[in-house]
Amino acid sequence: MIPALPVEAIRAAIAADDWAAAEALMAEHEAALRGACTPDSLGEAGCRDAWLQLLGAQRALMEELRTARDEAGRALDRLSRDRRGVAAYLQGGA
Repeated sequence: MIPALPVEAIRAAIAADDWAAAEALMAEHEAALRGACTPDSLGEAGCRDAWLQLLGAQRALMEELRTARDEAGRALDRLSRDRRGVAAYLQGGA
């Protein structure tokens, strides 16, 4: 049996900016996959398609993680620039 990818839980962790939880969920799923992936399971009729679908879903979710992480980094950069701008303004007006 192929372990289900916890997509909604991972997306909820991303939305909550809980990167450690999202990473842990992905790692747990990977461990479950490694346990389920045996020569017998790969040879089952129709199983290959299910594994390929899961691989596609994982890749899409990893791209969502990368995109969210990159956007969070850009937001932090903007906040840092804004903070420096405010500090410079306040010093100039004092």
